[in-house]
Amino acid sequence: MEKIAMFIIRLLKHPIQWWGADYNQVEIILRTKLSMDFRRSPSMFHASGKSEKTFTFQLVILLILGIFIAVGFSKISSFLLNLTICFGIIMTMLGSSIITEFSSVLLDHRDNQILLVRPISHRTLLLARLLHIQFYIGFMALSLSAISSIVIAYKHGAIAFLAFLIAVGLCAWITLLITTFFYMALSRVISGERFKDMVSYLQIVMAVIIFGGYQFLPRIMESDALRNSTMTIHWWTYLIPPAWLAGFVEVFNFQEINLEIMLLASIALLVCIAGAIFLVRFLSGGYSRVLSEGAAESVESEKTVERGKTKFSPLRLFCISEMEQIGWKLAMSITKRDRKFKQAVYPSFGIIIVMAVLMIKPDFSSFANTIQKLSESKNFYFFLFFGFFGTTAITQLPYTDTPEGAWIYKALPIKNHGHILTGAIKALLLKFFLPLVMVLLAITLMIWGVSKVPGLVMGSMLIILINLYSIILTKMPLPFTQARDMQQKGSNMAKMFFLMALLGVSIFLVSLILNLSIWIVAAFCVLIILMIINAYSIIRKREYIIS
Repeated sequence: MEKIAMFIIRLLKHPIQWWGADYNQVEIILRTKLSMDFRRSPSMFHASGKSEKTFTFQLVILLILGIFIAVGFSKISSFLLNLTICFGIIMTMLGSSIITEFSSVLLDHRDNQILLVRPISHRTLLLARLLHIQFYIGFMALSLSAISSIVIAYKHGAIAFLAFLIAVGLCAWITLLITTFFYMALSRVISGERFKDMVSYLQIVMAVIIFGGYQFLPRIMESDALRNSTMTIHWWTYLIPPAWLAGFVEVFNFQEINLEIMLLASIALLVCIAGAIFLVRFLSGGYSRVLSEGAAESVESEKTVERGKTKFSPLRLFCISEMEQIGWKLAMSITKRDRKFKQAVYPSFGIIIVMAVLMIKPDFSSFANTIQKLSESKNFYFFLFFGFFGTTAITQLPYTDTPEGAWIYKALPIKNHGHILTGAIKALLLKFFLPLVMVLLAITLMIWGVSKVPGLVMGSMLIILINLYSIILTKMPLPFTQARDMQQKGSNMAKMFFLMALLGVSIFLVSLILNLSIWIVAAFCVLIILMIINAYSIIRKREYIIS
């Protein structure tokens, strides 16, 4: 793949020089970056640091997902509308990938420190950075659109096929330019650690949007209104990037060529060329300066330690030992500031909203009708399923970017390391699981009344019990002692399916027990509590291997 990238770069020699960058330096920097990427360990997933095998596997997955995009070309009659939807999906996917996977490449200040002290211009460095990302998202865009391109070649001919492939490349480039402009604008308003936090929250929102898109898009494509609709061009259509690219392909379809279509195609080309020139020629210096200032603020913020007044903490109420309190404080502290932990955990709460809409199928035109239908249905048991998402944080507890810090567990005279783990588990349950249960409890009381509260309480305790025994069976390590790339192993996926199966059995069990006497329900709740206490005891007494 490195050779392919270098071949494409050679074709762009003159445009690179027009943009004000040094072509030879761009080629050397890009070749070095790609060589470093593909020589890394296959288990590494740092930003663009993918090995060739893992990147190829990702392309195969995107190729399969592209089948669902291609389905639209057989469902929707309007070719222009089809193309607009297709490019809209591709741009959303690429934008999500740039934000979630390549933000560290766009915002990496180490290149400034290493390269800008040498006779390398800001323009050259920024363009090399953009082309580095363009290489990856370009292949991703081609994988997503491969099946669609075959359908277009079959239905509209070879010229439309070639125009579509060119438009896919332009799509990737426009998405990258828009994302870069967005980051630069955001960095002008927010700087330092707050800017990084904002990017993290944006990554979380994009993850939820992508999940929701996968769930709702097939249902939208099946609607009769969309199948028979046509796309009318209004003034605001010229503000939609997917419409520009759709117009570019439509021009070479030679069926519906008019001034409006030509204008859309012209905007696509103009934005690609003028946007790159403006960014590289006029904003590259400011971009490098923003990164350098952000790096300086990050270092300064790390030196500053806030010392506020001691606030009330429930740790004395829930923790039975000093070691449990230490585990509690450790979990609360790290989960508060660890951005990657937030990116792994917080999307699950957004997914709850998507799943609720899919399962409940609310009537948005009448809130009262939705409540009435819910009160008469058995959708209450879905709420127990939603509660499971509140324990996602526990599965992320062992992982960190700095596993070498685990030496502290060896250095300190700790007899029972298990107390640290149980304290951390209690902290995460209180921080993530309990608030979710309280929200579900309020909704349950509003819709179904007090009669369903015992079921919610029992189901919540079963979720805690399932997670505790999963920790025992999988021999979860101590908090924040494992590298994040360790969780890419297939055993984690198998564990998740196993937990979901247990949850399904638990929901069925709750539905049966709720039909029995209240005394049997109470006795079962007491039994679950005793089993939870026993599980905590096993975790505390277990021996832990610290590498």
